[in-house]
Amino acid sequence: MVDSSEARENRDAHPTWMQNLTQLASRASLGSAWAFQIGVAVIVALGVATMLVWLDGSSWPVAIGAGAIALLPALVAGGAALHLARALAQSSVQRELLMVDDELTGVSNRRQFLRLTEREWARCRRYGDDGALLLIDADHLRRINDSMGQRCGDAILLEVTRRVNATLRQSDLLARFGGAELAVFLPHTDPLGALDAAERIRQQVASAPFRWESAHVVATVSVGVAHVHMGQASLDGLVQDAESALQAAKEAGRNCVRATPIQPRRSGETRSVTS
Repeated sequence: MVDSSEARENRDAHPTWMQNLTQLASRASLGSAWAFQIGVAVIVALGVATMLVWLDGSSWPVAIGAGAIALLPALVAGGAALHLARALAQSSVQRELLMVDDELTGVSNRRQFLRLTEREWARCRRYGDDGALLLIDADHLRRINDSMGQRCGDAILLEVTRRVNATLRQSDLLARFGGAELAVFLPHTDPLGALDAAERIRQQVASAPFRWESAHVVATVSVGVAHVHMGQASLDGLVQDAESALQAAKEAGRNCVRATPIQPRRSGETRSVTS
């Protein structure tokens, strides 16, 4: 699960004892849950007995009897504490699940995508594997929002995401990168294969108008393509390459695919490309 800054802030909002209790409850089986409740009850009963002996001067038999009477409410209190801890644990898991998915499209958000892509990028660099990043921009989505309303723009972005996803392999990573942009990482994909994938996406989106209420809206995408190469010092270098290619596609009139120049994968190595 992503250990995002929001998740850490949510955890820090609870006292340390409650965080520890939440972790215990999330891992507890049914048997260990009963053991936990009994343990809490015994501790409470012993505490009551000790207080009677030291503070009230009662004899140990009387104190132990009073502690035994306190066992039942202590068991109830222990069960309530465990129930609360489990509820907190479940809500924490649900919050973290929401943090990795984009609320509108249902695909990964930018943070989750970069975390997963960082690992894929490092693997490509380490083993010399091919990999490529696509940045996809829904053309003129802001204009559509202004003329037809935010709900229409959201519906179009959702349908664009669905059409993009329909062209991808199971191993490909798809995310909403921000605003009207989607991002796709293609593992085991050479530069020509990435261009083919980008063109399939462009054609799929433009294949039919989007129906919105009684209107038909024509939507297209611009796609920037960048591949992993040894000249990139970090994942940021790959993202910047893809952003440059996407900007070139927009400047070319949109509804098209552009790619950054193909770079050698290793120092002194060149790649021959045939069309």
